[in-house]
Amino acid sequence: MKFSPAITNLSLSLMLALALCSAPSSHALVVDELYFQELPVQGQGDAERLRAYREALTAVILKVTGEERWLRDGSVERAVRDAQSFVQEVSYRSSGGGALSQTFIRIRFDQELVDNMLGTAGIPVWDRNRPSILLWLTVQGPDGQREVLGSDSEHPALELIREFSRVRGVPILIPVMDFEDRRSLPADVAWSLDEAAIRQASARYGADSILSGRVLSSPGGDLVGLWQFLFRDRVETFDSLETDLAAYMQSALTRVTAQLATHFAINVAAQPVPEQVTLRVEGVDDITAYVNLLSYIGSLAVVDNMSTSLLDGSNIELSVSLSGSTYLFTEFLTLGRDLVPGEPTVPQEAQGNVLHYRWVR
Repeated sequence: MKFSPAITNLSLSLMLALALCSAPSSHALVVDELYFQELPVQGQGDAERLRAYREALTAVILKVTGEERWLRDGSVERAVRDAQSFVQEVSYRSSGGGALSQTFIRIRFDQELVDNMLGTAGIPVWDRNRPSILLWLTVQGPDGQREVLGSDSEHPALELIREFSRVRGVPILIPVMDFEDRRSLPADVAWSLDEAAIRQASARYGADSILSGRVLSSPGGDLVGLWQFLFRDRVETFDSLETDLAAYMQSALTRVTAQLATHFAINVAAQPVPEQVTLRVEGVDDITAYVNLLSYIGSLAVVDNMSTSLLDGSNIELSVSLSGSTYLFTEFLTLGRDLVPGEPTVPQEAQGNVLHYRWVR
C-alpha cells in the first residue's frame, strides 16, 4: 500500500519516514514466504527445472488462494504451464553426502506478477495476515482409552498437522495439554465436542478459530470421526470417514482452510470502486506508537493507501482507501489484536464509515 500523508510538517514527515524504513512489522499471525517454495529435484537440467517451476507455482497458488478449486481455473492452468515467467529468483542447495545426497531447488516467485494474474482472473488473494486455528484432537485407542493430543504427544497425526500448516501457510496451534488444559477439557468432554467447554478451554490461547475433532478406528480399519468448527459466532459440525490418517486429517483441515480463505481473501476485481473509511485511534501516546500504528495498518493487504488527517494529542485520524470492504478491514484489525474497538463501539461497518479504535500494543 502507499502512504500519502496530508499533514506535511517536519515532525510528521520524520515519523512517516520512520514508519516506512525502520518500524518493526512483526504482528501475530503473519505468515511469511508465501511466494517461496523449495523442492527436491533429480538434477539441474532444463527439463527438471521447468518441471519444478510448475510444481512450485502450483503450491504457491494454493497457499496464496487457500482453495484447491482455483487450481482448476483456466487462467491458473495457463500460468502454471508458463511458470518460468513468474520466477523471480532461483538457487540450488544440497544435503547429505555420497549416495544419500539430495539436491533441492529454491524458487521465489514475483508476488506482483502472481497477484496480478490472480486478480485479472477474478481470483481472491489471501493476505499473509492470517487467522489461527486451535486444534483439539481426541483419539480413541484399541483399548477404548481416549487422549486429547497435546503439542508434546507422540502421535502421527501431529506431524501431519504441522506439515499441512507449513505447506498451506495456515497457523495451526496445538494445545499444550498441561494441568490447566486437562482440568478445563477432560478427554471425555473433548470427545463429546461440548461447545461451551471447548470455548472456555480455548480462551487462554486467543485463537481466531477452533477446530475440534474425534477419531476412532473401526473394526474394519476405517477411521471414523466427527468435527466441530467454531469461527466467530458460527458453529459447523461435519463427519469424516477415511481409510488412512493422512486423508482423514487432510480432508478436515482443507475444509476449514477454504472457509477461512473465503472469508478473508480479497477479490480486487469484485471491488472496482475503492471504499473510503475514516479510522480514529486513541491511545497513540508517543512517536513509537505512531510509527507502529502506521506500519501495522500499512501491512494489511486490504489497505490500498492512507493519509493522516488529524493529530490531536494521543488521538490520530487516518483516511484509509480500501481494496476490499470496510467489514473485511475490521476483520483484519481483529486478527492483529493491536487495535480494539473504542467509543462508540463499531464492530463492523460504522455509520458514515467512521471507525473508532484504541491502540493497545
